[in-house]
Amino acid sequence: MATDSQTPTRPDSLVISYLTLRKLVGLLGISLVPVMVVGSFIFDHTNEIQVSVSAYYHTNMRNALVGIVCGISLFLLSYNGYTWEDAWASKLAGVFALGIAFLPTSATGDKSDIISTLHYITSGIFFAILAYMSIFLFTRSAGNMTPQKKKRNRVYRICGVIMTVCVIGIPVSGIPAIHDHIKSIRPTLILEFLALTAFGISWLTKGEFILEDK
Repeated sequence: MATDSQTPTRPDSLVISYLTLRKLVGLLGISLVPVMVVGSFIFDHTNEIQVSVSAYYHTNMRNALVGIVCGISLFLLSYNGYTWEDAWASKLAGVFALGIAFLPTSATGDKSDIISTLHYITSGIFFAILAYMSIFLFTRSAGNMTPQKKKRNRVYRICGVIMTVCVIGIPVSGIPAIHDHIKSIRPTLILEFLALTAFGISWLTKGEFILEDK
């Protein structure tokens, strides 16, 4: 029976820990935006939705934002996968996730300062690495693929494409001629939510929470 990537024979406890790690990474990614929005409604006593996930750093949800992103980073840094490519890609993503957490954007509308610039660069690279992992690493297989593995590969590719489109879409949506017409719908937050959801689904699928082999 074929499994994701190139899964060698491993002790059951080790295999389970890898699957659990993948699921936790996925759940943290999917939960980030909902936790920020709902938490801000409760603790900031407001019904205002911020323009981006990063903007929640300047609300009462700062600690939750940093904590969740650091949690994602920790899991990614701890994940080795089954090849050196899995390990390096995951660890690089973990490092850039720390940049997202500890290089916050400006509290003002002017995001041209160096820290804000570095924040957006690290965010873009973070999602680019995750998209690469989803499209090119998660889809690998040793031997004949099971029907479930083929379905999982479709999920990985779709999620990778969504992340790629969102990474490109965020700076495009910030172009003044475009942003002035769509800013009311919070385009950056929507694209971040879609990217994080795709990231989460990809990792949940990798952990066989979705489309598990029978």
